[in-house]
Amino acid sequence: MFDWLKKSKPTAAKPLYFKDAQAAFAYACEFLQSELSAGAVLPALVLDAAAAIGGGVAVKRQPDGNQIAMLRVCSRDGGYVVIASSATPNGPSLQPGDLVAWQAGAPIAAMESQFPDPRSCWGGLILAKLLPEYTTGRG
Repeated sequence: MFDWLKKSKPTAAKPLYFKDAQAAFAYACEFLQSELSAGAVLPALVLDAAAAIGGGVAVKRQPDGNQIAMLRVCSRDGGYVVIASSATPNGPSLQPGDLVAWQAGAPIAAMESQFPDPRSCWGGLILAKLLPEYTTGRG
């Protein structure tokens, strides 16, 4: 009789699926919070460092297993470039075009003369490889 008084269970948010990492990154740049601050975790795309600097490898694996990659980090203006290391040697091999979670650390003063964009001087870690999807409230 008083069924209408019972609280209904909240429905789970349905994820948005993107055709690829670039489409997910473009969405993040336009609609998600992307302010740079210490500890912020932001989506980023792995870039081909070899193509950008004219040689070498796209993503470098260190002797300890950690990977060093050039990333384009999400921002309202389409992103900025940083160099970052993976947080652990146990993650998947990174490839250009992969969508990753980058956690900002702090600006590195020694890099200020090497990059015209001050955001590119921030150190940080690659925490995880991401799927090209977004769920409200979960990321």
